[in-house]
Amino acid sequence: MLRFSLAALVSLATALALSAATVALDGRTFTLPDGFTVERVTTTHQVLRPVNACFDDQGRLYVTDSSGSSQAPAEQAADPRWRVVRLEDTDHDGVFDKSTVFADHLPMLQGILWHQGVVYIGGTPAIWKLIDKDGDGHADERVEWWNVGRPSTHCGNEVHGPYGGPDGFIYWTKGAFEPIAWTNGITGQAHLDRGAHIFRARPDGSQMDSIMTGGMDNPVEVAFTADGECLFTSTFIDFSQPEFRDGLAHAIYGGVYGKLNSNIEDRAVKRTSPEVLHPFVQFGAAAPSGLCRYTLDSFGPSYRDNFFASLFNKHKITRHQLRRTGATFAAETTDFLATEDSDFHPTDVLQDPDGSLIVADTGGWYKLCCPTSQLWKPDVLGCLYRVKRMGAPIATAKSTPTAHDVIVHQGSTANWQERIVAAAGEPFAVHSIIEALIRTASASELREGLKQPAIPVKRAALIALSELDGSDLKLEDVIPYLSASQAELSATAEWVLRRRSDWSAALAAWAKLEFPSWAKAGKVDQVKPLLPLFTHDTLGQDLIAESARNPAYPLSLRHAAFEAMGSSGLKETPASWRSAVSQTLVAPGAGSEAAANSDYHALLSAALRVANQIKETKGQESRMAGFRELAADSKAPLDLRLQSLASRPSGSALSADEFQMARTHLQSEVAPPLRSASVRTLTRAGLSVDQLGDLADTLKEVGPLELNPLVGVYENQTESAVGARLIAALKNAKARSSLRADLLKACLAKLPMDVRKEGEALLAQLVPDNSKQVERIDSLLAELKPLHTDIRRGQGVFNSTKAACVQCHRIGYAGGDLGPNLTAVGEVRTVRDLLEAVVYPSASLVRSYEPVVITTRDGELHTGIVRDESDLQVRLVTGPGAEQRLAKSDIIEQRPSAVSIMPAGLDEQLTRQELGDLVAFLKNTHWGAK
Repeated sequence: MLRFSLAALVSLATALALSAATVALDGRTFTLPDGFTVERVTTTHQVLRPVNACFDDQGRLYVTDSSGSSQAPAEQAADPRWRVVRLEDTDHDGVFDKSTVFADHLPMLQGILWHQGVVYIGGTPAIWKLIDKDGDGHADERVEWWNVGRPSTHCGNEVHGPYGGPDGFIYWTKGAFEPIAWTNGITGQAHLDRGAHIFRARPDGSQMDSIMTGGMDNPVEVAFTADGECLFTSTFIDFSQPEFRDGLAHAIYGGVYGKLNSNIEDRAVKRTSPEVLHPFVQFGAAAPSGLCRYTLDSFGPSYRDNFFASLFNKHKITRHQLRRTGATFAAETTDFLATEDSDFHPTDVLQDPDGSLIVADTGGWYKLCCPTSQLWKPDVLGCLYRVKRMGAPIATAKSTPTAHDVIVHQGSTANWQERIVAAAGEPFAVHSIIEALIRTASASELREGLKQPAIPVKRAALIALSELDGSDLKLEDVIPYLSASQAELSATAEWVLRRRSDWSAALAAWAKLEFPSWAKAGKVDQVKPLLPLFTHDTLGQDLIAESARNPAYPLSLRHAAFEAMGSSGLKETPASWRSAVSQTLVAPGAGSEAAANSDYHALLSAALRVANQIKETKGQESRMAGFRELAADSKAPLDLRLQSLASRPSGSALSADEFQMARTHLQSEVAPPLRSASVRTLTRAGLSVDQLGDLADTLKEVGPLELNPLVGVYENQTESAVGARLIAALKNAKARSSLRADLLKACLAKLPMDVRKEGEALLAQLVPDNSKQVERIDSLLAELKPLHTDIRRGQGVFNSTKAACVQCHRIGYAGGDLGPNLTAVGEVRTVRDLLEAVVYPSASLVRSYEPVVITTRDGELHTGIVRDESDLQVRLVTGPGAEQRLAKSDIIEQRPSAVSIMPAGLDEQLTRQELGDLVAFLKNTHWGAK
């Protein structure tokens, strides 16, 4: 058995690191390659919290200095307190001894560039020029150079940079998923899309262009190889493997990169493949920020043209030795400067003209959209460090690379057919050729490609014709390829059709004639991918309904039809779909067949998920009959019976037997999906006063995942007896510590005064201040420290019905996706961070998993995590396996919530041993060999 003490978990990695070259500095132990050292080169009198930096042509360093605020950027802009400090090393001893405030009263900044005598700063939502007209070291003029065109989002990731390119262009990046309008200064074409971008423009603002786009959250810094190839760091760019997330990527012209996101499906984004491009270095959950190329020989010949990246979450600087692989790169990645100190947060790394590296450590202030601990750490200030090779001569030449064009693989169409065949298997090369075809080829030239026998040529021509502006591609050109024997070609045809919503009516008319013969001939795999294309066309909707209810069709096709209904996002459910749901649920012997046939079970489950999305209308009798029959069918699987109850229209009454079935499946030993269906049943039903009272008694035994939704049932309750039973149950509830104060407050609002006073006494116990939370974590750490923890037991706790972590979190390939992927959480979280996240989950909300509260026109409040958003709808995940699709037209307010969907108080549900084992397991999670 693997057993560790919690204290040992923290020290193990440090002990191993000490066998390498180490430097003790500022109470930290840094590890570096042999022959290198690190020193501090600023004091807190010069900079407090440095974020980004750049040198001018005289070796002076300009640094963005944070105010220490983690308010939203829009709030900071109302009282701007950031500044730019200019540092000088006047005696050339390597330590900065002169500090000048170059500009102050600035908003939140995320980049700085000295270029041709002007300092450019990037801070959402704009880039400004700071001009020192009289040379006194203070900026006299501030000029807005570019603006994203709308207010900042909560995380402020619309602008990173700017960065100087060797081609004389200024580069910057745009993250977030809010739409932005921009005009290509080279082609004059106007664009409106939601994608992330790398942009560039001349210093005068002309020739603005996009180098790449993608579905990533936040492309950060751009740097260039010696040959002018463009590289960039990014967060949330790749989820194709469990341990992936952030990375270092090669930007090629018109490239479309992960993560997979609806914004890259916009027709404004030109695609060259159904697949997206990926980083060549995977960082995991590292929050990469700074990136630079080392251009000198001071570190030794093997370091020249290496890249260095700063990883905020992993407290290190990494070294990347690039090598060519086909049309792109691979890299050997090693740690260069690292520490186990969780308060070391490097945000930038850059080459000093003297041959050393400058590292900006911003300290512990940053917590905006950051998952690291927020409760217990003090306001740790930052500084600048210098990393140098001992005994190396000081470089005398300034780092001024020769100007040349940036190579972004802006391909040509010359000999494209031969080249596309030769490039097979190299996605970067294939992309460059097809991208050039989209930009410059004629439709007639591409049609010639469709006639060629080589599959790569046909595929390239088909994609380019589909994306070509003003293309004459027609539906009948694509349909023959759907039945191609080559999977690559048929899949491409399906993808082209998915991107051409304007063909949906004609496609549905064709499919109505073809589907019956295809389905009966067993060509199900050719039919299923097309179903989602028909959801917005009346004829197509009827075709989907027929595919779902026809007993002569294969079960897998019927199941796919219901899945297409469920993912359609339609505001109103078509009558034909309602009919298909009802007919499927009331089919004779449905319950028995579902119990005996897993495929039929999946079919009914899919039909019930569609039923959950059907809006309530008059005349629901046939639909209700299907739910009643399935719920009452003792031969049907229990999960389907509970799902049928949960799918009834809101306010439906429950019989005594139905109420009891839902109530008895709330206990922690019951499988989480059954508990979830029971909760949904009871929170949607129109419960009688007696049922409300009986349910209140049950709250004493339910777990933290179930408690808060069920307490919400009692909002606006006025019955004294019901209120008294509710308060009495909550006082003794096992999961009381997870109870949300805002929910209890709403439940008390309309109760009689005597009952309300009892509830208010309980409410006062639910709101500990930060100091009490700090004390609680300290106390728990002391209790857990002497325990002998077991990683395998901790995995059992993680997977147990008691903790139910696996329902919301994924490790490796197993688990849910409601919460963050925890595959490598131990690499970026300390033991204390992990314990805090378990006990107080609302203290630190992970980027992209922040909860929101949405108010709709009917007055309902919906709390959850926005999983996807389009111009028409918001897909809101509200719990394990539960989601809602809300039409944008129905939403009147959408605001951030400070309360995590993950319930608090798990420490009260677990024994101390179980809690220690769970934290030990999380601390040791990793993927693959280490």
